[in-house]
Amino acid sequence: MKNIENLKKEYIEIFSNKYHNKSSLELSEDLLCKYSILAEIWAYIISILPLNEENDIFKYTIFDFDGYIYNKKTGERKSVIPENIAINAKNIICKYCWGKTWNEIKKHFNNNEEKIRIFLKSHSVMMNRLKNGNNIVIFGESDIPVGKTMISSIIMKEAIKLRIKKEGRCQTYGWVDFSKLKYEITKETNEVANYRSCEWLVVDNIPQLEYSIQQKAYITDIFNSFFIDRFNNKLPTILVFKFDIRQKSFNIENEMGIGISKLVNNNRTYLVPLCEEFLID
Repeated sequence: MKNIENLKKEYIEIFSNKYHNKSSLELSEDLLCKYSILAEIWAYIISILPLNEENDIFKYTIFDFDGYIYNKKTGERKSVIPENIAINAKNIICKYCWGKTWNEIKKHFNNNEEKIRIFLKSHSVMMNRLKNGNNIVIFGESDIPVGKTMISSIIMKEAIKLRIKKEGRCQTYGWVDFSKLKYEITKETNEVANYRSCEWLVVDNIPQLEYSIQQKAYITDIFNSFFIDRFNNKLPTILVFKFDIRQKSFNIENEMGIGISKLVNNNRTYLVPLCEEFLID
């Protein structure tokens, strides 16, 4: 996992100056401890989440996911997925992170954003997701961005925020593109061990493999032990597919191996489709 010490020190100074107009050296021991934990959380968020064009993906929250994309230069707001699919995805994300659907939360607080934010800050169920080994699978066919990376970022941020509690401070994280993971595994690099054992892992940009039968057998074989280990050790994995894994012509075990199939097809996994209606209660 990345070394975040320098970034952590920067954030301690930022918080000290912002809230007290002081340097960290002038803070009380209690305040320094408080800001040290907050700085560590933000340092991990900045380090683990990928960069996007605007370099602002770390700012996204559940409020930002609505099925639209925004062009900051033109101010244009464009729908990229139907409203019912976006709301359904939001319901599943909230169920995973906070134990209630978005619709339930909105209804309970009469759509009061301030009250919803207070609820979300204090009702995380992410520690339960870790203990149960609950995975997330995000998928959808699209030629344009539809929010898969945004959703993954929101979930990973909530995982990192577990560091606010003592039992969450030893957790580790990883974020890797499928192509890079394939390279790391085939080359047997040191990084593979980190991805294999970290508590929270995003595997992004998983394509539909277009290989010969022999090539598929080789690829699925090298991935099987990796994903089976994570499944057996109940380490939450967020898989992000670039296509619809439910298409009738696609058999995930035959095409991608038993390891990925185990993660996708079990009752510990939450499915988040972004391509057609697939509603939950």
